[in-house]
Amino acid sequence: MNVIMINWRSLCYLSILVFFLQPNVYAEQQLTLNVHSNTPPFEWQSETGEENGFNIELARYIAQQLHYDLHINRRSLEQTLETVTNDTRQLAVIAVPSGDILDINKALPLLPTYISAYNRRGEENADTWAALKGKRVAIKSASSVAMYLNNKPQDFIIIPVITNERGFELLISGEVDYVVSEFYCSRRMLSLFPIAKTAGRPLLYSQFYLIMSDKDPDFVAAINQVVKNSFNNGYFDDLLNQWVAFGKEKIELGQVKKDFSQGALVTSIISSLGMLITLYISFILRKKTKSLKQELLNRRNAELEIKRISVQFHSVLDGLPHGVCLIAKNQQLIWQNGKYPWILEHEVLAQSKPKINLNQLISRTFTDEYSQNLEFTLNNKHWKLELHLISNDMLALFLEDNTETFELKQASDLSARLASLGELSAGIAHEINNPVGLITQSVTLVRDLLDELKLNISNNITSTQKTNQLLADIDYGFESIDDSAGRISRIVRDLKHFSKPILEIAPKAVNLNNVVETALRLTHNNVKRIHLQLMLNKQLPTIEGDELQLQLVLVNLIQNACFAMDKPEPSLVIETGIENSNIFIKVTDNGCGMDTQTLERIREPFFTTRRDLGGTGLGLSTSNKILSIHQAQWLIHSQQGTGTEMKILFRSVS
Repeated sequence: MNVIMINWRSLCYLSILVFFLQPNVYAEQQLTLNVHSNTPPFEWQSETGEENGFNIELARYIAQQLHYDLHINRRSLEQTLETVTNDTRQLAVIAVPSGDILDINKALPLLPTYISAYNRRGEENADTWAALKGKRVAIKSASSVAMYLNNKPQDFIIIPVITNERGFELLISGEVDYVVSEFYCSRRMLSLFPIAKTAGRPLLYSQFYLIMSDKDPDFVAAINQVVKNSFNNGYFDDLLNQWVAFGKEKIELGQVKKDFSQGALVTSIISSLGMLITLYISFILRKKTKSLKQELLNRRNAELEIKRISVQFHSVLDGLPHGVCLIAKNQQLIWQNGKYPWILEHEVLAQSKPKINLNQLISRTFTDEYSQNLEFTLNNKHWKLELHLISNDMLALFLEDNTETFELKQASDLSARLASLGELSAGIAHEINNPVGLITQSVTLVRDLLDELKLNISNNITSTQKTNQLLADIDYGFESIDDSAGRISRIVRDLKHFSKPILEIAPKAVNLNNVVETALRLTHNNVKRIHLQLMLNKQLPTIEGDELQLQLVLVNLIQNACFAMDKPEPSLVIETGIENSNIFIKVTDNGCGMDTQTLERIREPFFTTRRDLGGTGLGLSTSNKILSIHQAQWLIHSQQGTGTEMKILFRSVS
C-alpha cells in the first residue's frame, strides 16, 4: 500500500515537472490580426486603447472557434502586406478595387462596397474619373482608392489626407473640390458635414477580402471553414447588422487617444520624482480627463445643435414662397430652394419687359457692392428680382411673384386718385359752370347783334361804321365763346388724364413746371380764394419720372395746404428751383400747421385729421409711395399756428 502511494505521488510530481519543462504549447496557439486603419465601422481604437469594429469582431470569432489567442498588431498597409505574405498565422482585411488581380496569398471575399466622389451641395456631379480632370481631390493615404490610382493614375490633383474626416474638412473649407472615398466610411461623414453630398454614381467598385499566408495550408483551410460556417449559422449576418448597418457608425476618437497617450507619458516621467508629485499629477490628469470628456460631450451636443439648426434653416428656405439662390462670384449656382428656377434661364429673361441680363446684374452687384432691385413683366405676371451681396464671394438672389402686390398697389393708387377726384369734383363743376355761363351770355349777345345787322340790311341802313361796329362786337362774342370752350376742353382733358388708371410706370423726362400748372388747373376752385404766389424757375432741368403720378402728388399737397388755411388772408407759395444739384418743388402755406404726433403719422395709410369732413387718409400715403418709387426725398417742416412747408428733392437727368 505504501509502495502504491509513493508511486502515485511520484507520478504526480513527474507530471507537474513534465508540464513545466515541455515547450509552451498554448504560447504557440496565437493568431495575429494586422490592423492598418483607424476608420469606423471596420477597425479603430477607443479612447482607452480598446480595439473595436467589424474586422476586430470577425477575427475574435475566428480565434475563438479555432482556440487561438488573438493578438492585434497596428501597422501600415505596406507592413501589413509584407507580414501576411511572409509569416504564418497572420490575418488582415483589405479592400481590393474591382478588376485588380489579387495575388496576395490566399483570400476570402467578405462584402462588396463602392467608391464615389463627394462635393458640396449645389455643385455639379462627377460620375466619371474624367469629370474630376484638373480638380483638387482629397484621397486617404494607403486606401484602396490610393492603391487603384497607383496603377491607374488619373488627370487630377491628389491631395493626400490621413483620415476621411480630414478630407471632408478640407472640402467644406474650400481647400479641395472633391473627396473620393469608400461608401461605408463616407456616409458617417455626410451626417457630420450636412453641406456635403454624393457627387454622382460610383466611380469604382471594390471587395473586402480576408487575406492570410499560404505557408500553412491547414491553417488556411481552417480559417476558410470557420468563415464559411459563420455564413451558414447566421453569425456573419449578425456581425453586419451590428457594425455595418445604418446608424451603427462609431465616433472616431484617434485624437482623444493621442491626448491620453501624451498624458500617460508625462505621468510616467513625473512619477519618478516621488509619490507626492505622482498623486498631484494624477489629480490634475483626472481633472483634465473630466474636462476633456466634458468638452467632447459639449462638442457633440454643439454638432447636433448645428445640424438641427441647419436642417431647420434649410426647411425654412425650402418653404419660402419666393425663389432663393446663392450665387458665387464666378456666377456658378451654389444652392437654390427650387422655386421658379425656369425664370432665371437667360432665354426666358430675354423675353421679359424690360429685358434683363442676369450676368450683368450679378457682375454689377459684386463690382459696385450694393443691392440690385428691379421689377419686370413676364407671361402677363409681374415679378420682383433682388440681388444682395452677403460676402466678397457670394450673393443672394430673391425672386418674387409680385402680381398680387402690383394689382393691390394699382387698386390703392386708383382709390387715392378717385378720392382726390371726388374732392376736386365740386370745384371742377364750378370751374366748368363759369365758362358755360359765359358761352350762353355770348351766344345771346351774338344773336342780338345778328338780328340788329339783319334789320339794318333790310331797312337799307348801310352805314359802314355801324356795320363794322356790329361785326366787331360779333367777332368779340365768338372769341369769348372760343376762349370759354377752350377752357372747358382743358379742364376736361386734365380731369380725364388725372382719372386714368396707371397700368405701368413709364419713366420719361418730366418738367415740374408743367406738373405745377396742370395741378393748379385741377385745384383752381380751392386756390382761387387764396393769395397764390408762383416762383417757377423757367430754366428748370427735367427729371425722370411719371407725370401722372407726380400730378397726383402735387394735387394732394395743394389740397391739404388749402384745407389747412381756414383763416383770413390765406397765402400759398409754390416754388421750383435747383438746390445742391437737386431739383426741388416746394409748397408752403400759412395754415394751422401740425403737431409732432401728426407729423410722425401723415405718411401712414388711412391716417387723416379730416375724418369728419370726408377725408380718406389715402392722399399723403399714396404720395409717399410715389415719391419713394421716384427715389425723391420728401422734407416736411411744420409749426402749429404758423404753417407748413412741403419740400421734395429730385435728381436731374438733363
